[in-house]
Amino acid sequence: MRQALTRVALAVASLAFCAGCGGATSAASSSAASSAVPPAATGSGAGTAASPVTCDMRPRTPPGEATSWTHPAQSFYSPTDQDIPTRASLDHLLVKDDALVIEYSTRLPAASVQALRDWTYLQTATVAVPGEDSPAVRAVIASTELVCDGVDTVQLSELAGSRTAGQVIGHGEAG
Repeated sequence: MRQALTRVALAVASLAFCAGCGGATSAASSSAASSAVPPAATGSGAGTAASPVTCDMRPRTPPGEATSWTHPAQSFYSPTDQDIPTRASLDHLLVKDDALVIEYSTRLPAASVQALRDWTYLQTATVAVPGEDSPAVRAVIASTELVCDGVDTVQLSELAGSRTAGQVIGHGEAG
């Protein structure tokens, strides 16, 4: 019950904060047009009253196994943090830890970044790091990528929920 209420609260917050998200609308739209996944299968908010954010979900090839990595010390990293995980560490999380990795634009409005920060800390095996300015949000699991022109915690939750429980591969603490 508590988890359901939390998701409803996050959905409402997402709608409130997303109105000003803006960002790479054309990048998300053009990638949606070229995606091999039909829009009905993407879970996209485009054309619905549920969210002003447009997202494109598509399959992706999992990254290769990282040789040198460390587990992140926190779930959310701001652009001013000194210990932002390396690409190798993020790839390790995707391949070995069945994690959700989110890269967000530093140009997002502060309210959208705060909504993402709050949502991230409620998740399991999720790390958000500053990324490119476009798209506004890129969220990936090993086999799937979600590209959005703003923060939509409902669609992020759907992606996070699509991971298969119990798929973490045994490994040491550092490579």
